[in-house]
Amino acid sequence: MIDPAPSVLPTAESVLDRLARDAAVTPAMAAAAAAPLAELIAVLRPTRREGPEAAVARLDALVTILVQRPALAQALGARLRGLLLARMHRTLYGESGLLASQGFLSGLWSRLLGRLLPPAPDPDFLRDLVAELFDEPRDAAWLAAVPARTWAGLFAALEVDGPAFAEVRAHCRAECLEAMRLVSGRLAALGVEPAMLRVQPSLTRRESPFLAQADAVRRIIEADGRAGRDALEALLDECTAQVAAIRRRAHETGVAVSLVFVLARLEQHVERLRTLARMAVPDAAEPAEARHTRVIGFFVRVAGAESRRFRLGDLFEGTTALIARRITEHASRSGEHYITETRAEWVGMFRKAAGAGLLVGVMALLKMLSQALGMPPFWHALSNSLIYGGGFVVIHLLHLTIATKQPAITAASLAAALDRTRDPDGRLDAIAALSAQVSRTQFISILGNVAVGFVTALGIALMAGTFLDWHPVGEAKALRLMHDLHPWESLLLFHAAIAGVWLFLSGLISGYYDNQALFHRIPDRIRRLKWLRRVVGPRMVERIADRAEHDTGAVIGSFLFGCLLGSTATVGRLIGVPLDIRHVSFAAANLAYALTTLGPSVRPGEFAVAALGVALIGVVNLVVSFALALRVALRSRGLGPDDTRGLTRRVLRRFVAAPLDFVRPPR
Repeated sequence: MIDPAPSVLPTAESVLDRLARDAAVTPAMAAAAAAPLAELIAVLRPTRREGPEAAVARLDALVTILVQRPALAQALGARLRGLLLARMHRTLYGESGLLASQGFLSGLWSRLLGRLLPPAPDPDFLRDLVAELFDEPRDAAWLAAVPARTWAGLFAALEVDGPAFAEVRAHCRAECLEAMRLVSGRLAALGVEPAMLRVQPSLTRRESPFLAQADAVRRIIEADGRAGRDALEALLDECTAQVAAIRRRAHETGVAVSLVFVLARLEQHVERLRTLARMAVPDAAEPAEARHTRVIGFFVRVAGAESRRFRLGDLFEGTTALIARRITEHASRSGEHYITETRAEWVGMFRKAAGAGLLVGVMALLKMLSQALGMPPFWHALSNSLIYGGGFVVIHLLHLTIATKQPAITAASLAAALDRTRDPDGRLDAIAALSAQVSRTQFISILGNVAVGFVTALGIALMAGTFLDWHPVGEAKALRLMHDLHPWESLLLFHAAIAGVWLFLSGLISGYYDNQALFHRIPDRIRRLKWLRRVVGPRMVERIADRAEHDTGAVIGSFLFGCLLGSTATVGRLIGVPLDIRHVSFAAANLAYALTTLGPSVRPGEFAVAALGVALIGVVNLVVSFALALRVALRSRGLGPDDTRGLTRRVLRRFVAAPLDFVRPPR
């Protein structure tokens, strides 16, 4: 614990002494009266080198001062009463921390303007005062770290529940009711947005809870808060159920970006209205401590939101999280097909991976032949992109599998497993069990890709050399391939990481286009094409529509992934940066082609180093793509480090108890 006595006590006490000497605050002086409070907050705020515990220690010291010197507590209380009574609270209660209706670009512009030219505070609104007092983005962290006992001590020292604050309490309650009116109106408007009605037409055919809650709020306000909130709580529960139903329906019909934002705003407004109702109309039997805890928690949230009001990072993170959820919802559905539970599924996955390995050996050969043509950079990149992209599309259409493409998809399934339960232990157990399934699936898939790809390339090269006296690669190219597989004498790990990033992006692309196909009802549109029915017949049209529904995202994602792999090296050469990719399946095939050319000149140690390079490429491909995909999937569901704390320990414990479960399914 940091000792605040040497520096903090005199500084805080001097600010309080100045408050005690000032005259009582009137509404006309409210703006100027905020300066001493800003100084006091600056005293409490930890420096950049300190942690939140420093602020807690200083606030504890401040409470001690107030208890020991009641005159200072009275002066601080008088200043707070004057400020709270002179300002409207409704915008702070009803807007802070909620997503605005503005789009990304307008939000970006307003935040840039706010950082470059901070807005002049309006003395009529409490929100502006809070933003003025808590103007550092790190304020949210130390405010959240203050324990309940410290806040309770501060409330007791200021006698917040005493008669002196009676008028303030009444004013806060009245403003809370007005904030309910504000939030309720916006919630009603969001509930009838066209994006909502498109997915849930039933909202127009019966009483909508989003509209009905406005009447319940009006009754509470007209009764001055004396009416019960049970009816409102029930309607808010219906609103939450409607949002959940729309999300489930969106899994089948696709979802527009506009609907993603509307649903996020709906959830926020429902929870804010529920919180305001519980503060304005508390249960009669609820103890004062519980009410204080609720009010403090709400204050910490809105003050933290105001402290980060103009932070650009929050805008980018919030926007990408919403869009990522839109994409990863569909990626998680695809990911379920790449997780094996039974031995039959495990063996079937090996067959699919082995089939892909056969094609990888051929694709690697085509790439060698393309390079031998000596084409200009653009045509070289185009040729490689078509070889990679076309090959991956064929692999998908033949229902085969490339192991390294799975992590970007299965990560979304892991995040979905976390999202299915609110119990922390249940979350960790679910994801630990799923991790074992993913691990054994990856193991058998990589084994099929690498082993069969290596053997296929080896067989092609040996047959070409035996029957045609031709080697797919010359000696110079073979030496270059061996060098490219050296873990520490080449940029192998960096290039493997680039491939991992492209794998991650391909998963997002697949999810995006799966969603687009569903949302725009592409399969139904294909079925309505009369000219296509005349040309190929109704049965073929139905097959095409079915493939469009199930394969659009995977085909586009696979092809664009191939384009990324095929063009990276060319782009690197054009801009003078050593960019390239290393993919484990193709690395194994390249090793086979190099070995057949170099023959006995390859020493066992050199082969071992190259084999190690192939293994490291596989590890980096998987780790990078999986880590990026899991991070995006977790963020899209509002899950952070706290939700996964202890996961590594659970997975290790499961591995120690049953290590073979991570390699093959249990019997």
